[in-house]
This record gives sequence, C-alpha cells and structure tokens, in this order.
Amino acid sequence: MVTDAFRDTDKERVAITVFGFTLLLIRLLSIALDRYAPAESLYRTDGTDEELAETRSKSVSGLVLYAVAIVIGLLVPRLAVALYFGIALYLAVPWRHVAALFRSRSTPSS
Repeated sequence: MVTDAFRDTDKERVAITVFGFTLLLIRLLSIALDRYAPAESLYRTDGTDEELAETRSKSVSGLVLYAVAIVIGLLVPRLAVALYFGIALYLAVPWRHVAALFRSRSTPSS
C-alpha cells in the first residue's frame, strides 16, 4: 500500500499529510502530558528548571514546524519527509549538550 502511494502523486500527498498529522498529534499529546504531570507531582524535584524550559520551548516550536511541514507536504511531499526527519532530530537531540561536548574536546587541556 505504501509503495503504491509513492507511484501516484495524489496518494503520495495524502500519505505524507496523514503522516504529518500523526506526528503533530503525538506532539500535542506529549504537551498535554507535560501539562498534566506537574498537577499529579510526576516530575522529580531535583531536575533543572532550565532543561525543562528548553524541552517545553522545543515542544511548542515543534508544533509550528510540523504545521509548516504539513503545508509543504501538500505542495512538495518528498521535501516534507526530509523536514519531518529534521524536526525529529531537532526535538530529540540535546544540541546544547552536544555543542558543549565538542567545545570541551576542542579546547587544549593544560
């Protein structure tokens, strides 16, 4: 079924759009869970507020990025697939920690 969708442009657009809406719904549900967790004291208190704030801001920007990718998917479906992958990397990888790791490795130690 999936391979048939990529042979027909209209089916391809539908498949990519449905995939985008699925990713958007997952992001919305994770935000809802994030809003519910403090009310039920599900967060540990020893975590840093900065890390939590960064994760929350990524979640909101992820919503906007997914919405943009869905619109792009209606016009250029294969580009939207690359965007979905890029958004997933942006949301999953802690880029600040990765940058700090590379900075610490590049500075010469005395």
